[in-house]
Amino acid sequence: MDYKEFGVIFDIDGTMVNNTPYHRQAWFDLCRRYNIPMDHDSYHQKIHAHSNDYIVPALFGPDVDHAFIRRIENEKESLYRQTFKPFMKPTPGLIDLLEKLRQASIPCAAASNSPKENVDFVLDELNVRHLFTAITFRDLVSVGKPHPELFLKAAEGLALAPHRCLVFEDSASGFQAARAAGMSYVAITFCADPHELTEAHDAAAVRRDFIDLTPAALSAYIKD
Repeated sequence: MDYKEFGVIFDIDGTMVNNTPYHRQAWFDLCRRYNIPMDHDSYHQKIHAHSNDYIVPALFGPDVDHAFIRRIENEKESLYRQTFKPFMKPTPGLIDLLEKLRQASIPCAAASNSPKENVDFVLDELNVRHLFTAITFRDLVSVGKPHPELFLKAAEGLALAPHRCLVFEDSASGFQAARAAGMSYVAITFCADPHELTEAHDAAAVRRDFIDLTPAALSAYIKD
């Protein structure tokens, strides 16, 4: 079957895997270590769906330097990986869809606000690295989502114009980044925060997971 030329960009955290509770727990544990008050509202204001370059100054104050940010980042991410590894599994239908896209010669990218170590962790544990033509992460861009740079860099890695890319996302910052990049996006609700989903008002589709999705169905979501 012929498809109009397009590529697919997958967010990782909360989209490819249900790791949001483990990230959340790691941040709460770290805040407890440093006697930083943390509750549901503060978590969503200062942490959820943000990159660590934003989070650490939000928690510890704006005057922290780059070395301190990296130290806190490494401490938190180590907590997260240790906790999540025994429980990691793909969002339903993910592997099947990736294989279908590979068979149809539709290139895929992974794009995450997370640091490289976390991206490698998920892609290697799921054994899906070989299914992605491009992989972008926070370390490769000057600013993370909701800025569109991550997605634009992913499109560049796929050698496609931004409007020829379809994004899978679960967070408000991801929806905003896709919109700013001029890309259609599909909201995945499997483990999304309902509050975040209110931002998906112009999504090409809203899906619980990846089950029964096909390249032909995704092709229809691409902007002309």
